[in-house]
Amino acid sequence: MNKREAFLKVLRKEESENGQRYFPPDIDLTPFKIEEFEAMNTGKTIEEYFGLFHRSVETRMEKTYAGDGRQLFAEKDMPAEFEVDPFGTGMSKGSEACMHMVHFHSPLTGSCPMEDIENHRLPDIADGEKKRLTDRVNELHDQNIAVRAWLEQTIWERSWLIRGMEDLMMDMMLEDPKAERLFDRITEHSSRTAAFLAGVGVDLIALGDDIGMQSTPMMDPKLWMRYLQPRLSRVIAAAKSVNPDVIISYHSCGHATPFIDGLIDAGVEVLNPLQPESMNVPEIYRKYHDRLAFWGSIGTQTTMPFGSAEDVKNAVLDMARLSEDHRGFLISPTHIIEPEVSWNNLHAYINIMKELNGLNE
Repeated sequence: MNKREAFLKVLRKEESENGQRYFPPDIDLTPFKIEEFEAMNTGKTIEEYFGLFHRSVETRMEKTYAGDGRQLFAEKDMPAEFEVDPFGTGMSKGSEACMHMVHFHSPLTGSCPMEDIENHRLPDIADGEKKRLTDRVNELHDQNIAVRAWLEQTIWERSWLIRGMEDLMMDMMLEDPKAERLFDRITEHSSRTAAFLAGVGVDLIALGDDIGMQSTPMMDPKLWMRYLQPRLSRVIAAAKSVNPDVIISYHSCGHATPFIDGLIDAGVEVLNPLQPESMNVPEIYRKYHDRLAFWGSIGTQTTMPFGSAEDVKNAVLDMARLSEDHRGFLISPTHIIEPEVSWNNLHAYINIMKELNGLNE
């Protein structure tokens, strides 16, 4: 069985023909860790070095607003240096201590008439993207590598980045029609993108909106069920209408437990990242393994930065034992690898994954 086949069988909770169990790894590095990796001169890409069974792609977007977008913030108190993304969200760098993190600036905060919601310019898929992505997917499939497509900030995050989280929360609580209209516009945009990605042949579309905080949900689940769950269903249906076999994963950091049933009903097939600091991973796996596959579970707030190499190995083995009878678990760090994570711990993760996959290289 090749890597792509093994990756798909794990996330579809299928048995392999020879009965062997496979453990696709996953890793994502911050810029600081990428610089460290490049200094190692391994002669390999990060994906090759960590033995990934998949590669990731993302749709490039072209802005439709005029100029550099700074005019969207003309009446706001902004830092001297900031950039505007294709959706019209501003971004400025924090202090050196913030490393790769940025501060977001929302263009439609405060008093905002419905006209501003209607007229806010959303980007188009860039020219040539269909050919570029189709060629890339075909290239990777020819190498027996699976392809994951990112469609993060699917509805909730993209909407609050434009309106501002506090203002959008207030719109929802007050049943202001502006919330409905902004969510609808973003849902329509994400639905088109999801259908586009399904059409270029990717194996998995990774949706995501952070709806959990460290120990609580970010919002009342009833609000989420009213405003966001039906719209998420529409995005997933748009992808499945083009390719029923494309796998749908969903990412939310934090305590996402109260939303799991609604995510399943919306069509989510894989849940990521299952933060052990925020969710009871064994309990959730046992409750939902028949309806969901899982991706993550190795804590990047605890085990990866502050545990030993032996702790990393044991955390992976615990998850392998947990999912032994029912499968459907891609065991990986829960989030991007921060600067404080040692290479000893990263190598411990690589080595135990190779061992589980029966590799001696």
